[in-house]
Amino acid sequence: MTAPHDDGLVARWEGRVWLNPPYGPHTAAWLGRMAEHGDGIALVFARTETAMFQRFVWPHADALLFMAKRPHFHRPDGTRAAGNSGGPMVLIAYGVHNVAALQRSGIDGALVMPVARRSAA
Repeated sequence: MTAPHDDGLVARWEGRVWLNPPYGPHTAAWLGRMAEHGDGIALVFARTETAMFQRFVWPHADALLFMAKRPHFHRPDGTRAAGNSGGPMVLIAYGVHNVAALQRSGIDGALVMPVARRSAA
């Protein structure tokens, strides 16, 4: 875990990484770093047609869990906020042990293995 003032893109990543990157134009850089690291789970919008998916997800991810429902935000006291994530979300597993973690998660949705990874296995 890094402090808010640390730059996680240049910091050393070790072991399993949980990545909930800043959304917008910087998301691709974070997914690129995750693809390079190869061990973790990322939570991003399910924008499968984007250049960042084409470059950093489809050729590198071991599985994707497309969530059946949108995650909701919660306040620091644990109460649920009125809004949700605003778009469909996907959890992306890099590394086979992270695929197993998604399988055990109990999160409703569809677990998909990218064709590029299936043909490489």
